[in-house]
Amino acid sequence: MPPLAQDIRNARAAVERVLDELGVRGFVYTVEQKEAGWVLSVECATEGGWQSVVLAVDPAELNASLGDPAVRAKLRAAWAPRLQACAIRPTARGA
Repeated sequence: MPPLAQDIRNARAAVERVLDELGVRGFVYTVEQKEAGWVLSVECATEGGWQSVVLAVDPAELNASLGDPAVRAKLRAAWAPRLQACAIRPTARGA
């Protein structure tokens, strides 16, 4: 069953918020439902070019992160090591 439009909107809002709080700049991303579950694909600027990162995501967790700072912190902690090479703003919020 395809995801509802609201699920996608919530997932996108959550992803953008977490990436912003991590201080990632110069990025494009997709979040979509696949057969094996939901996947977040991020391409971000690095010192020497671009990096691609693919992460499995839970749509319920993304949705919960919109209103729960603890869930958002959990996502930041999980994603940060994978996005480490991305160009980070020096004043990253929430990190």
